[in-house]
Amino acid sequence: MPQYSYKAKAGPSQITSGVVQAENKLVVIKKLRQEGLFPVSIDEINPAPAKKGFRRVNPRDISAFTRQLANLIHSGFLLSTALLTLSQQTQNQPLKKLINDLYDMIQKGATFSDALSVYPEIFSSFYVNITKVGEASGKIDQALEKLANFKEREDELLSQVTSALVYPAFLFSLGIITIFILITFFFPRLSTMFSSLGQALPLPTQILIHASSFMHRFWWLFVVAVTAAVIIARSYYKKEKNRLLVDRLILRIPLLKGVVQKVEIARFSYALAVLLGSGIPMLEALGVVGLSVENRLFRQKISSFQEKIRKGQSLSKCLQAEGIFPPILINMVAVGEESGELTDMLSRIAATFEADVNRTVKTMVSLIEPILILFIGGIVVLMVFSMLMPIFQMDFISR
Repeated sequence: MPQYSYKAKAGPSQITSGVVQAENKLVVIKKLRQEGLFPVSIDEINPAPAKKGFRRVNPRDISAFTRQLANLIHSGFLLSTALLTLSQQTQNQPLKKLINDLYDMIQKGATFSDALSVYPEIFSSFYVNITKVGEASGKIDQALEKLANFKEREDELLSQVTSALVYPAFLFSLGIITIFILITFFFPRLSTMFSSLGQALPLPTQILIHASSFMHRFWWLFVVAVTAAVIIARSYYKKEKNRLLVDRLILRIPLLKGVVQKVEIARFSYALAVLLGSGIPMLEALGVVGLSVENRLFRQKISSFQEKIRKGQSLSKCLQAEGIFPPILINMVAVGEESGELTDMLSRIAATFEADVNRTVKTMVSLIEPILILFIGGIVVLMVFSMLMPIFQMDFISR
């Protein structure tokens, strides 16, 4: 549905502005008049053409943009001037186009939070709500600084996990490719030599020869099957219902459960601390903070907290009722509620679990690397030994 930015009179000398979704301009005029507003100007916002380029906007670029914007506004720049300055400075074309579009919408009368909400694939509800609070309080620079801190911590946490797993993933991929090349292109040449000997081959050698013969003829089928499996898996995971099932399964895998749980708790705790520290009430904060976590089971559990807290339950009791939150989190939240320092306690919880994630991932990697080396090396050794068995057999017979 199209979005429109508008300027309207709320009184003889009072002008208000904003962004609304509607089928056309007539519907916008009708909505404004129902609210007692007299429209002065209405302009259609069309972000669709820009979405293609925005796919290349890196989350780290958004973190840097948020930090720079906060610094400029804190230095005395107006929001529109700060955006224009950043647009002139950036060399990243997709980000430059995004900043220009935000600038254009603000020039047409939209608020910054309304302009950000036009691009939900880039700016989450969490980001937009923090910005809206900053606008309402007149401290947009402080709100952006909190967002920059949050984005940088989140990026750093995910970067540490990703970088720690890069080498094991590379090692595993290299091993699989090596095995694929040996079976598909190298062993078939040796099998031709063995077939000319006219003697019975050992069972392991026969199995390997049949496998290599099949792979040599139909290797393209293997590549197509793997590619199709990846595409189907990605399309399956994109559906929200399926993603919930997969995320629930992940939390049952012993090695992954601890890492995913700690990452999501760190995200949840710090996001809630930022929201509460910005003056957003607990009920409203919980509605937004659920979107800051990626695991759909966590998101589902957190979204159920709103109704329970509305009925008078404490956050610690809500956490305790679910089976996916560790006792240390529940106890620390309970202490924070009793002492009246829940925001500070949530920040400490986030720091604690971030440190735990780093230790857990480093321990996992130190165990996975030798296991992978032994696994891949063992397969290669068995394959080579299977191909050498007929030669050993011939040497034994000749003696």
